[in-house]
Amino acid sequence: MELSRELSQMDADQLRNLTSTLLAELAERDVQISKQHAELSAQTAVIASRDQAIANRDQELKHKQLKIDQLTHEMATLRRYRFGRHSEQLDVVQRSLLDESIDADIEAIALEIEALKLPSVPTLKDKPRRVALPASFPRREIAHEPENTHCSCGCSLERIGEDVSEKLDYTPGVFTVEKHIRGKWVCRRCERLVQKPVPPHVIDKGIPTAGLLAQVLVAKYLDHAPLYRQESIFERAGLALSRSTLAEWVGACGVRLQPLVEAMKEHLLKCSVLHADETPVPMLKPGLGRTHRAYLWSYSSSEYDDLQAVIYDFADGRGGAHAQAFLGDWTGKLVCDDYAGYKALFNRGIIEVGCMAHARRKLHDLYADHRSEIAEEGLRYFAALYEIEREGRELKLDADGRRLLRQQRSKPAAEALRQWLTRQRGQVPDGSATKKAIDYSLGRWAALTRYLDDGDLPIDNNHIENRIRPVALGRSNWLFAGSLRAGQRAANIMSVIQSAKLNGHDPYRYLKDILERLPTQPASRLEELLPRQWQPSSAIAREIAA
Repeated sequence: MELSRELSQMDADQLRNLTSTLLAELAERDVQISKQHAELSAQTAVIASRDQAIANRDQELKHKQLKIDQLTHEMATLRRYRFGRHSEQLDVVQRSLLDESIDADIEAIALEIEALKLPSVPTLKDKPRRVALPASFPRREIAHEPENTHCSCGCSLERIGEDVSEKLDYTPGVFTVEKHIRGKWVCRRCERLVQKPVPPHVIDKGIPTAGLLAQVLVAKYLDHAPLYRQESIFERAGLALSRSTLAEWVGACGVRLQPLVEAMKEHLLKCSVLHADETPVPMLKPGLGRTHRAYLWSYSSSEYDDLQAVIYDFADGRGGAHAQAFLGDWTGKLVCDDYAGYKALFNRGIIEVGCMAHARRKLHDLYADHRSEIAEEGLRYFAALYEIEREGRELKLDADGRRLLRQQRSKPAAEALRQWLTRQRGQVPDGSATKKAIDYSLGRWAALTRYLDDGDLPIDNNHIENRIRPVALGRSNWLFAGSLRAGQRAANIMSVIQSAKLNGHDPYRYLKDILERLPTQPASRLEELLPRQWQPSSAIAREIAA
């Protein structure tokens, strides 16, 4: 009632002013409500984002825990077989090789589990038992002292002691010891202790240097010396390193080199021309007492490519699905033999390039086995094609030069070969070895002669066959454990070693250098360690110069 009397006593201007004031207050209240709604919406979005992050984190943890459980089960299976009774069907050498592989598998699995675990509060652990390094070995002291021996308070630091650790190094036939001395410096006023850390190693808690690890890997995967033989070699040098210890080192290195191999593969799949081949490798499965035929697939760049690299991919079979899985979405020109496993690739855009050496080999086998006159005559046609390629290499022609040479000389020679094959096919009996050899060439003629119109293509697949030959030479040393990881680990190490050779590097020095640098190399600069880009460190450069 009082408000009504007040309003009735107001004139028009007062009422208008009051109305304006009330409207302004309402507008201000609407703005405040809008701000509150905006803040509430923002808080809701933040909560939703946190909920999603928590859900993603939970999913990641579940995935990691599942992977840890799988790896733990795999490790338990390997340990049960490693320390249980071996199959009586295995001979002594097979048992030794299998034990080496299982020990390496166990160490590799342990590193994978460690990488999957979340950081936690460190707990006190028993120090690992280490081999006592003989006092007779030469020692090379490496000092690790702080660069600045003055405290931030202005006082000079005082050296109060040191920590000493030793790493075992090896050059062929001679053990040496790296003695790392870490001085302890203290400021008496601040009671602050300063000590320079030792650079991280591929195997931090172990005794081997990168040089010793490189020696073990090169000896096993390039010189075909299994670990039980290396054990004897090291014993003659003055220290008996057990093959189980060597196997653990191999397993750890295989894991550490994986990122480098993945980077190499990424570059390889940018090439427009690739070679592919596969070769059987016996894989020894625990509990079976016999070998299983697995395959090592090889993929490399062309000899004419600026990038020189080869990647090995270990698989438990020869199905074309393995080639498809490796190549992924890659499309280009694939140089390969007539194996059916590659055929599916040519239905999705990959262009088949045949191997003239395989076609020639069919006739060569006939001549070698039966002194076939027809085969001898056919080999002359193939020889003419290869003679032209040899001349092109001697002239160091580029792609355009090779294409022009082939158009002028190889194309007429290839047409003469085709006509000869067609004539001979009508004269030899059906089902004969000669007709099968002729049909191989005529049936793949388009793929075999595709190189005539493209200077970037090779005449055959010998480039990759030369890369896979070391596998055949060392095949008796590669009896893998039941899981594929042993084969995949070997494939990683061989990819690095053979790619280093392709780029003209000494595999030992290259491996030694990258194993020293890998622990501290930023992921963004990993390409600096690839064989093509690698520049040796100053220490390795001095070794090469010497």
